[in-house]
Amino acid sequence: MTDALRRLWEEGTGVSGVTLGADAVLPWGSGMNANEMAWLMNDPDPDKWPVIAWRRHHSWDESPWALFDCNMVQFITRMMLGQFDTCPLGDASLWKRTDTFVSWREQHRRLRAGLDPSTGEPDPYSHMFPISEDWP
Repeated sequence: MTDALRRLWEEGTGVSGVTLGADAVLPWGSGMNANEMAWLMNDPDPDKWPVIAWRRHHSWDESPWALFDCNMVQFITRMMLGQFDTCPLGDASLWKRTDTFVSWREQHRRLRAGLDPSTGEPDPYSHMFPISEDWP
């Protein structure tokens, strides 16, 4: 992943205005539809490294590379909550997509009660797939 992303940086001239070479790119994530996320190692302090993303799908008049002046946790949080002006990646599969965490125990309780395991709403088809008490 590192070599491939660094090659994309070299071939596409990276982020506009950034003169650092490909060795300053450190990948940390890969998304759906070939979106790649990395840190730009532009400071001796890793806590100050901004996020860069390579987006397969982008407008003709823009670079596939984008720089986000935030850390990885802030980037993911802002993306999931839709706090950027536009979707930061080339597809919106994670854009504004948050959900409540439901433990496996709660999911099993809901299933046994005839509820949708994710939402807790009544499942009109639960009678078609009965769950016994001895089910894990």
